Amino acid sequence: MTARSSLPTPVRVVTRLFSAVVWTVLGLLAYFVCQGMFGGYRQIHSQLLTTLGMIAIALTGGIAWIVDERRPHDDE
Repeated sequence: MTARSSLPTPVRVVTRLFSAVVWTVLGLLAYFVCQGMFGGYRQIHSQLLTTLGMIAIALTGGIAWIVDERRPHDDE
């Protein structure tokens, strides 16, 4: 039994919904960066925003790769 399953049901529902909203917003921001939607707006430093977004995408991919490598695999 994990600590998360010991939470009351309404708290788990709110936590799950909040998590879904946050991941959706982050996914949309990653999509917008990849599509170049922030490009061309010098007054809001869009090049810096695009660079930071690409760094965040690369770090997320690296973290996912490390977590996957540390996970026990069934084929071994």
